Amino acid sequence: MTTEDQILWKNIHEADDIEAFEELHARYFSALCNFTYSYLRNKQLCEEVVSDVFVALWQKRKELNHVRAIKSFMYTCAKNLSIDTIRKNKIRIQSDTSLYEIEIPDADDHILSPLEQNEFKEHINIAIEQLPPQCKLIFKMLINDQLTYKEIAEVLNLSRKTVEAQIAIAYKKITLHLKKIYHC
Repeated sequence: MTTEDQILWKNIHEADDIEAFEELHARYFSALCNFTYSYLRNKQLCEEVVSDVFVALWQKRKELNHVRAIKSFMYTCAKNLSIDTIRKNKIRIQSDTSLYEIEIPDADDHILSPLEQNEFKEHINIAIEQLPPQCKLIFKMLINDQLTYKEIAEVLNLSRKTVEAQIAIAYKKITLHLKKIYHC
């Protein structure tokens, strides 16, 4: 957990600081929606689940004495609530035109033209979408949500070694896909 997150959580937990809560919400709402989309595949449901996470966090802030890593805690809550939502509503998961795209850092302008950058990003997104479901989820948590291997392992209840292996598989498959496209 970053120092900023620790300060925000301390202010929320101990001082009922609504501004700190609003900052935490602004910092993580979109990322948590991206994360829950991996489970729910429905933007509206994702936003409802993430809103519920934040409402519960605010309402139970005084009871959450055990929480040290607020980021991991929120991701775990979002995952659990997503799974509960699927069970309760018997949702049939289906994709609706990739609402949440993986963020790829821009390449150096001297290497690729803007058109080539867009094409390259598209090929990476295609490669990511072809990954096995768990591998794709873990990779997006690493890239989009910028969670550490340890945080991903905690959220998904996996060993760190499993997370490391899945990330290695993702990088290998993405690299192979790009080598086919660019003949290198």
